[in-house]
Amino acid sequence: MKKYKNCFKKNEKKKVALKQIVLGVFLLFSCKMLAQSEMQSFKAFGVNPTIPNDSLFKNIEQAKDFKTKYAATYNLIEFHQQKGNIDSIIQYGHKLYTETSNEELLLKKEEYLSKVSNAIAEGKLEKGLFDEALKWFLKGIEHSKKNFDDELYVKNRIGLGSIKYVRGKEEEGQKIIEESIENAPNEKLKHDAFFELGFIYYTKNELEKAKDNYNKAKVFYISEGYLKNALEVDLWLSKVLGKENKNEEALDLCYNVFNESLSNGFFTLYAKAGNVLGGIYLKEKDYDNAKKILSTVYINSIQWGNLEIERRVVLGLQNAYSETGDYKNAHALMTQLNSINNKILVSQNKQQVNELEVQYKTLEQKQEIERQKTLKANILIGFLVVLIPVLGLLYMYYQKLQTQSKLTKTLEEVNQQKISALLKNQELKLVKASLEGQNNERKRIARELHDSIGGNLATIKLQLSNETKQQKENIIQQVDDTYNQVRELSHNLMPKKFKDSAFTSIVSEYIENVKNLSDEEITLQIHPKEEIDKIEENLKVELYKIIQELLTNALKHAKATQIDIQLSVFNNSVKLLFEDDGAGFDQEKVKYGLGFQNLKDRLKIIKGEMFINAFPDKGTVIDIDVPLN
Repeated sequence: MKKYKNCFKKNEKKKVALKQIVLGVFLLFSCKMLAQSEMQSFKAFGVNPTIPNDSLFKNIEQAKDFKTKYAATYNLIEFHQQKGNIDSIIQYGHKLYTETSNEELLLKKEEYLSKVSNAIAEGKLEKGLFDEALKWFLKGIEHSKKNFDDELYVKNRIGLGSIKYVRGKEEEGQKIIEESIENAPNEKLKHDAFFELGFIYYTKNELEKAKDNYNKAKVFYISEGYLKNALEVDLWLSKVLGKENKNEEALDLCYNVFNESLSNGFFTLYAKAGNVLGGIYLKEKDYDNAKKILSTVYINSIQWGNLEIERRVVLGLQNAYSETGDYKNAHALMTQLNSINNKILVSQNKQQVNELEVQYKTLEQKQEIERQKTLKANILIGFLVVLIPVLGLLYMYYQKLQTQSKLTKTLEEVNQQKISALLKNQELKLVKASLEGQNNERKRIARELHDSIGGNLATIKLQLSNETKQQKENIIQQVDDTYNQVRELSHNLMPKKFKDSAFTSIVSEYIENVKNLSDEEITLQIHPKEEIDKIEENLKVELYKIIQELLTNALKHAKATQIDIQLSVFNNSVKLLFEDDGAGFDQEKVKYGLGFQNLKDRLKIIKGEMFINAFPDKGTVIDIDVPLN
């Protein structure tokens, strides 16, 4: 061994050549052992089975629109997921994510981005790049609909829970997985979460709970035809059996995964199963079988160019040769392991460079898009600079036309209102004159009939009292009849209701009718009723109309909730007190309308006086005093 090491130091070229010779001898020795063993021998492939068919690439090239290209590219990613080509998954995933991000008019864009983010994240997780995997799972969640009805949201959350668990946030990660089981939108995602929960219990060494969750997932996968998922569960169950020192059962189950994975082209799973088998044999110190199975996987990994599998297998073989005291081959394998690690490092650096190039190109595209946006914005601003003054002038002209139109319309309305007001005033004057004429005429006729004709007939009656008894009775009867007819005519010239009914009843009935038709609270107090009912008929009429006018004004303008009316006789005069709690008014600024003017005219006729006490927002009090003489 010392001599070997000295030669190794003297000449680098000899060292490389020596490594190749040792490795070649090792490979020949491994092949020979495999050929002599009862195990399944190494299977050589005419072509590399992990390289996709040309038709997958042609579908991408011939795609006529982006949706078709996306579907074809994702089919390529799924092929590499099936074969376990992790680097290809990540490479095509990054490319598809960038192209999708640049498609501005793509419908359901966020859904596409969430789906490819999940594929990249799972590839990163498979390589053990937990921080990168976490970033992409979070991107997938961000692009999803963020609710448990969305499959992509739950799928990315399951990955997020697994990452958080392996990165030390065990409680948070397990909680996310359990929530996904409870709220999964379909059975596939629910049992995927059971699978991840089985891994959590496996790492906690709670093996019964691990087996329970793994078996739940396995039963579903088998019943629904998810063969690869079922084989992955069996691989972990074999690890559980190994922890329980049930090595024979573990070997049987793991060999089944090993053979079925190879038969179905699940090459990464096949390699993982080979590593687990080697580990079980090493645990049992069955170094020959460990070397055989690991050598088989090693040769396939070289043929497939899978450095990650090659690294794991070489590490297992190095342990096997070290345990058997074959330090020469162990040293050669250690050198080979360093070489593989260097290749992986170079590959990762290249990948990082490729990612940086993609990012740079993406940045250039974004900068070009921004430049185009800036150019368009400048053109738009220039257009607006010209357009805004024109629009301003048009708006000013439009405003001028509007103002002229409004002014013309206002003048027309004012003129119309003036004409209407003049006509109304003239009409009111005519009505008032007509009413006053009618009232005066009625009073004159009443006075004439009562005073003149009635007086004359009374005189005749006295003069005829000296006639003979028979003549006297006839004349007196005729004169009495005439007198009664004149008296009745005189009384008929007054309103009939004031003749047939008590004045207090008429007023009370009117107030009650108004109360039934309005929301205001109205109270009427009359004292003494007997004295009020005895006042003259014409005064009753005027008082009744004054109460009507006051009540109408209060209901129409005052917005009152409470109205109090008091009617009484005191010191040979009639007192009318009208009070409301409405809006009131400023007596110095108010312009009295026609209603108040009518009140003044009526009071003038009956020689009454009116006192007004009103303030804004404090109601109105009107005190009317009418002499009885």
